[in-house]
Amino acid sequence: MSPVTAASPTLDRDLLLKAAQERLLRSEWSRVQLRSFQGGALQSALKHAVNASPYYRETIGDRLAQGAALKDLPVLTKRALMENFDRIVTDPRLSRQLVEGHLGGQSSGSLLLGEYRAVATGGTTGERGVAVFDPAAWLSAIANMVRFQAIVGIDETTRSVAIFASSPVHISYHIGVELRALRPPAPRFNVLMPIEEIVEGLNLNQPEVISTYPSFVRVLVGEQQAGRLKIRPRLFRTSAETLTEEVRELAAETWQAAIADSYVCTEAGPMGHECLLGDGLHLAEDSFVFEVVDGDDRPVPDGVEGAKLLVTTLANRALPLVRYEISDIVAMATEPCRCGLPFWRIGSIAGRREETLRLPRRGGGTVNVHAHRLRSPLTGAAGVRQFQFVQLPDGLEIAIAVFEGADAAAVHAAVELGVRAALEAVEAEPAEFRVRVVDAIARSGGGAKQKLVVSGGD
Repeated sequence: MSPVTAASPTLDRDLLLKAAQERLLRSEWSRVQLRSFQGGALQSALKHAVNASPYYRETIGDRLAQGAALKDLPVLTKRALMENFDRIVTDPRLSRQLVEGHLGGQSSGSLLLGEYRAVATGGTTGERGVAVFDPAAWLSAIANMVRFQAIVGIDETTRSVAIFASSPVHISYHIGVELRALRPPAPRFNVLMPIEEIVEGLNLNQPEVISTYPSFVRVLVGEQQAGRLKIRPRLFRTSAETLTEEVRELAAETWQAAIADSYVCTEAGPMGHECLLGDGLHLAEDSFVFEVVDGDDRPVPDGVEGAKLLVTTLANRALPLVRYEISDIVAMATEPCRCGLPFWRIGSIAGRREETLRLPRRGGGTVNVHAHRLRSPLTGAAGVRQFQFVQLPDGLEIAIAVFEGADAAAVHAAVELGVRAALEAVEAEPAEFRVRVVDAIARSGGGAKQKLVVSGGD
């Protein structure tokens, strides 16, 4: 079989920079100006969805005609999006079968029908999804990223490299293609390459900025501490996995480098980014409407963790998303950021609902424990390079990979002792509990992410 054709940038450089500059100017607006702009864009997006999409015409048309507010409209899950894809898209030439066929073919890196950027995700949920961006939506998506990068000091002269997915079906791959076209020439990396090749390339390139997954920052820390990697980046940009304070501290201790996290959803595109203060993710409210809700889709106050985040897109006319459900457990900030940006922020992301472990409770019954509650014994244990929670039918397994030269038995003992204490603190008493040392924990899906939680059958 012939190899998949690599993607090329599709956006005109001058047009992209102009769009990014327009968004940078919005960053200087007052919050009142921003909310006014967002409100007008929302009404336009909803009107278009009802007029052009059979699905939305049937599900929200009458409600909007009667003056219903956004919060009164139905939620769209990933499963509903996939089941109704052909009726949600507004171009009758598009269908889920066509998109999936394109993504599964040898030209998945090219534009579908000569105009649509198609991407797919298995995500943390393991449930496959596909999405398309029309030309204006793709321009908006990349311009949002360029805007937020400019806010943290990245421009067209910055020596920058990205280490993300290797598959041209994944959105991070295509974002990287577009951004590389703006910057000085740099080597192409992906997280599935041999680490020796990545280390050699980084040593030769000496990037100022590295964009990658939080879990891969930990890998690079190990290489730097071992003396094989010899770089001096000033900034890391992370995405797609939950960023922990432990990873921030490792970057600061190893390189005196800051980390600015970004927030990207395959179906919606780049949605937010931290400023250099690192005090929450500023949300692109000129391109999206965000709602944090509880398990019954009721809004929760700022500062309170919701059960999910709902996103309404304002730019993608080909695939409108109205109150699209993302299973991140987030809490909005309670006050404006000291940096002065008008965009409200996600104050914290605890992880995904799918990262919740169901374990036997001491004394009977079960208890739900989010995996992030059990991370401290792992992130604090010297020698741990990677870790993953494995949900067993009646218990828990923790797989760990250790750094070269570490005493695996000592690391194993420290992790087991620490996690047992953490389990006891939340009244969890798994019938089966074990820690297993492995050579490495494989990355999964087209995005090559490292899953925090898998089932015993994965």
